Amino acid sequence: MFAIMSPVSAPSVGEGKPLMCTMEADLVNEPLGWVGTIEGAITGTMTIVENPATFVGVTEHFDESFTITTTDGVVIKGGDLGVFNLKMFKFVANGVITEVSSPDWQWLVGYELHFWGVADLTVDPWHVSGSIRIVAP
Repeated sequence: MFAIMSPVSAPSVGEGKPLMCTMEADLVNEPLGWVGTIEGAITGTMTIVENPATFVGVTEHFDESFTITTTDGVVIKGGDLGVFNLKMFKFVANGVITEVSSPDWQWLVGYELHFWGVADLTVDPWHVSGSIRIVAP
């Protein structure tokens, strides 16, 4: 459901420490997803692109891939699976970091991401606000 782009740096990033970030993003159609900002322990650009979703009752079950680019140019990639409640406009997702471009950040490979937040579908484009917690496996 999301494609997010934002600036990312790592002032408080450290191996073994949980990392907390906030995010704001707007819907984009090409590719389908969200573009926005991520701030906190990591600050930079983040793109989350939605793969085909399924709909069960009032929930969308989504499968996404994400790319984070830090302000230092480090590229962090991974994927997540989640659920979006179509009545309450809330989402949750869990994922994992699978690839990092810098040897200094390799310790992040395998770290788990937990996303949660709410969507505002009354604005154009649609907007999401949420949090991301990144933890050791």
